[in-house]
Amino acid sequence: MKKPIIAFIITGLCLLLACHSKTEKRGSVKLTAAPKQPVAGQKQDHHHEHVDQMAFVEYLDDGDYFQILARKGDSTFCFINETDTNRNLNRGDRIQVVWRKGTVTVPGDNDSEMPALLLLYIKKMGNGPVTAFRNAYGKKLKYTWSTDEELTTSYLNKVYQLTEYYLTQTKNPLLLAAIKKRDELTYSIESAERNGQHYRLIGIAPVGQNGSNIVQWLYIGEENGRIYEYNLPEDKLVAFD
Repeated sequence: MKKPIIAFIITGLCLLLACHSKTEKRGSVKLTAAPKQPVAGQKQDHHHEHVDQMAFVEYLDDGDYFQILARKGDSTFCFINETDTNRNLNRGDRIQVVWRKGTVTVPGDNDSEMPALLLLYIKKMGNGPVTAFRNAYGKKLKYTWSTDEELTTSYLNKVYQLTEYYLTQTKNPLLLAAIKKRDELTYSIESAERNGQHYRLIGIAPVGQNGSNIVQWLYIGEENGRIYEYNLPEDKLVAFD
């Protein structure tokens, strides 16, 4: 079975830039401003700075460019991020971003240029649910996975962040009670197939005196990274937002 890839449904730019392996040094990748010459019939605002407040989603650092995903309403924005390397934001944190439109070169594709949103400045404006959860719960989640599977540190971090985000929004009474009492929580990571689709199966369990018993199963979509709660009585998956 091929290794699942967790990713959000994002713009084509993010998908394309993220798929390039780092065969060249990052310093050789050129970031350029958009050309000053207007294109007939197109509105140009490449040199205009945009300012907005959004919710942080995640860092994408596996491609040729450091990138940040942020969301406003139902829209997701992908920014080329060569200005902020602190990596201290958590999902849902409120941020102010300043960006402009421009272009980036794509290594390995004849150095062709693509339109991009270039991040100029980012500032945290407030805590989101994950930061609040970490401050209140104060513990790290523990996890296990089969030794038969080779999971990278980056992939394990993705799963951790999605599981942690689920815990900030869960309505499972047993998990809510464990979080309130600050009991230790652990989860298992397995591969699963359902209705011809591949998933990563997460089993979350509070740890008590008699060990741990899984009280919530999650399915994480292989292609889109979406979280689904498993409804045992009805034997179905329920999308979790």
